[in-house]
Amino acid sequence: MTKAFIFAALCIASWSLIPVVAKVTTHDLTPLQFLLLSNVLSAVVCGVVAMKRAPSFVSLLTGTRTNLLRTAVPGFLGCYLFYLCLYHGYAVGDGIAVLVVQYLWPVLIVLLAPLVTHDRIGAIGVTAVLLGFAGSAVVATKGNFTALPAQDLPTLGIVLVGAVSFALYSLLSRSVPGEGMLVIFCFFAWGAVFSLITVLFGDGLALPSSGKAWSGLLLNGCIINGLSYFWWLRALQLAPPSRIAPLVFLAPVLATIWLVVFFDAPFHPIYLLGLGLSIAAGLIATGAGRRIRA
Repeated sequence: MTKAFIFAALCIASWSLIPVVAKVTTHDLTPLQFLLLSNVLSAVVCGVVAMKRAPSFVSLLTGTRTNLLRTAVPGFLGCYLFYLCLYHGYAVGDGIAVLVVQYLWPVLIVLLAPLVTHDRIGAIGVTAVLLGFAGSAVVATKGNFTALPAQDLPTLGIVLVGAVSFALYSLLSRSVPGEGMLVIFCFFAWGAVFSLITVLFGDGLALPSSGKAWSGLLLNGCIINGLSYFWWLRALQLAPPSRIAPLVFLAPVLATIWLVVFFDAPFHPIYLLGLGLSIAAGLIATGAGRRIRA
């Protein structure tokens, strides 16, 4: 059990760095360019781990060929659209407001599960949804609901689209069979393909021009989006998911601390209420998810 919590702690710590890495790297790259390079690195890292875990190269090729089409839609949602919306939000929006909207995805899993898996939400699921949106509203408006920050609403709307896409990815990816790391490799490979197509028709290929941006890219591609998935899988293999899953809601708390420490982001006391509501919603959603097997 101790090893499980160590792996989970490593994963949560890495996910909490997403806002910092996104802000640093998108100074040199557009969100699309950052997404492409990050997906390529993540696919390489996950591919290497999958090769080491596979009994033979032939079985690796067979598994990849079998799951290639099945992973296309989840790969688009979870490794392309989600991160594209997220990186755009951190590049141009208020980091803490983006952070809270980002972590609506566990709540949205409960909300979308009846549409995707035909499971019923129930009172607990509804409570989680209401708390999650309340937390986002508190942070986005800084507690002043009569003065909505109209300039931030389009950005937060884009981030919300990303949260919806990751919730759908989480629901759809459950039905993809095969070895875990190989499936994750396919997800990131599809994310790289979609990113490349978009970049070629939009911003064009580019590499970071500063050491900080290179460091952020390598950290994000290799660990935050790469090895963290392996750590998360190992944690879930070593302990019951019901004991491990709630730890994910520590990530927004840590991320808020990093934004304040590294970027001097203004921390309004009302954020504590918003973050508290968001974390409470996530914890409740996790309990509801276990009941509806979301």
